[in-house]
Amino acid sequence: MPGAFRRACRRTARETNAGSAGAGNIMERDIEFFCQTFYPDTISTSQLFTGLLTRLAEAGRGVTVYCGYPAKGAENLPRREVYRGVRIRRLGLNVALKKSLFHRLASYLSYLGGSFAAMMRLKKDALVFGVTNPPFMLNLLWLASLLRGFKYQYMLLDIYPEGLAKVGLLSEKSLAFSLWSRLNAWGYDRADKLVVLGRDMTPLLTDAYRQPPEKIVYIPHWSPHAGEEPPRFEDNPMAEELGLRDFFVVQYSGNMGLWHDIDGLVETARLLRGEESIRFLFIGDGRRRAKAMELAARHGLTNIVWLDYLPLERLGVSLPCCHAALISLRDGCEGVAVPCKLYGVMASGRAILAQVPAASEVALAVTESGCGLVTPPGDPAALAEAVLTLARDRSGAREMGLRASREYARKYTIEQAVLHFSRLFA
Repeated sequence: MPGAFRRACRRTARETNAGSAGAGNIMERDIEFFCQTFYPDTISTSQLFTGLLTRLAEAGRGVTVYCGYPAKGAENLPRREVYRGVRIRRLGLNVALKKSLFHRLASYLSYLGGSFAAMMRLKKDALVFGVTNPPFMLNLLWLASLLRGFKYQYMLLDIYPEGLAKVGLLSEKSLAFSLWSRLNAWGYDRADKLVVLGRDMTPLLTDAYRQPPEKIVYIPHWSPHAGEEPPRFEDNPMAEELGLRDFFVVQYSGNMGLWHDIDGLVETARLLRGEESIRFLFIGDGRRRAKAMELAARHGLTNIVWLDYLPLERLGVSLPCCHAALISLRDGCEGVAVPCKLYGVMASGRAILAQVPAASEVALAVTESGCGLVTPPGDPAALAEAVLTLARDRSGAREMGLRASREYARKYTIEQAVLHFSRLFA
């Protein structure tokens, strides 16, 4: 870590300690962090918080992470280890074959049980921080804090049950929705701070849950990637490996989950199948991938390349392996999720094609910086037209990428996130 950054973190700690003298020297307390995914898991949440918390630890902060076991490669992982200064405590069952519903449920429930047991061993003055992975973490924190007396801060990556209602998996009129919302209200009320990744999340908390605005902290999403000069696509070794160097490449990289319309992206590729100079590159996994691949096969599409998740160390090559990057958020999902892939794309210096609601954090970020084009969800034809616009004006796409890189360096680096969280934890 650069010396100037380390000194900045320590200066923030000293200034905050000076302002909180007599309050128990809060900055010296360890962070007790609860999140189901962490190193060496490769999904986006793990990548974000592994980078953040290791930097906090390297800056001198004590950090303990209570996580579960990853779905893949967990056979030889110890239950306890120290990684780059972070103490890792893996909870629950190390369940193989998590692709089955039974094994996923066993892993999930055992992690929740292990988390609650760990919370019940925390001291009253512990600095506890949890995130919405898994969704019921808030409710565990609420109950354990009642019994143990500690305070907690909670970060909303996705908002449940509202998000499930937006994608049609749960009715807002159901008893389950009503009970879950009531439990959440208790959890939000008792939280010391509520951290949101998107400005579009605040209205739900203030209106539906009547949380005071001063309790809500907006910390912009960040990326673990270095904000460097954007590399040229022509120099990308992965483009050569995949035989894509001579094409205009549009990439989707990351989770293909609940909030994302992957079928719609495949439909866009179908509309552009006659454009011989355009190729789509889909990298990642998630519950919507298999169906999208079946749809592509049914249409006989040959203009899509599919890849599995890549290791974190390869993202510096994979993300710039395109001219424009796709961001998807389904209609109505503004305020309940913020696709984190946006920030890695901005770091890589690529133009953004955002098929997202106009009021979403992604749309706000893209339009404010002029780093891409925004089209409405559920409209593959509009997205196809946006792809053609950039493909026919590659210099314009390159300029959008440069704007994205500059905006990333200004707002969304992991160093800035560390400073934000250092102040929050104070």
